[in-house]
Amino acid sequence: MEKIIDLLNRISELYAIPQWVVNSGAIAICIILLAFPFVARVLMRPKYFRFRELILFKVLWRWKYKKGDVIGLWCYCPKCQSMLMVDDENCRSEETLQHKITFFVCPTCGGHELGRVVGGDRRYVLSLVRRDIWRHIREGTYNEVATATKEALDIYAQLEEAKEQDESDVSAVLEETTDALSETVVPETSLPEENEEIPLHVNESEGVETVIPASEEASSSIETEEIKKSGI
Repeated sequence: MEKIIDLLNRISELYAIPQWVVNSGAIAICIILLAFPFVARVLMRPKYFRFRELILFKVLWRWKYKKGDVIGLWCYCPKCQSMLMVDDENCRSEETLQHKITFFVCPTCGGHELGRVVGGDRRYVLSLVRRDIWRHIREGTYNEVATATKEALDIYAQLEEAKEQDESDVSAVLEETTDALSETVVPETSLPEENEEIPLHVNESEGVETVIPASEEASSSIETEEIKKSGI
């Protein structure tokens, strides 16, 4: 380290260059030498290395590249971008290829089926996807496929946003309706009185109506009947 510093000082004195310029140049050269292998590796990558997504069998597939091979290939939900579950249990019990079915299920979206492949288990499906990936790379159509995949994912995202907005609007309307119903008051019905008063006669001089209870009228009628019977 001391030798390098002495060398930089000599260069600065020999060529009459400020010391900070010499030091900055030395640091920049070191950074370039260290970063050159990584930059060269990135620049020398094939163009298809950017092709990492594909929608096939109604699900989204993602993968990586390592030493010219596809690795980490798996399926994802195109709506919520979560990893899917693969159900291929029936492939073990069935013997005919037409009855061997692999299902793709999203646990985040309620466990609904997103797609299926007839003919084999998950290894068979992965081999089909790999073959389709290399076909696009070989034919040079991976750029178009990548663009179409991105547009499809954007459409899925817009549909999910619209669905969430509709659900929020419906919930708001329901809340307003329940609030309005809770504020309404039901009028109480008045019960009839047990003892109704029956008018007996009217005092013409004072103009006031005299009433007696119905129970007293019933008792007086009973007494009148008893008097009649005793007179008979």
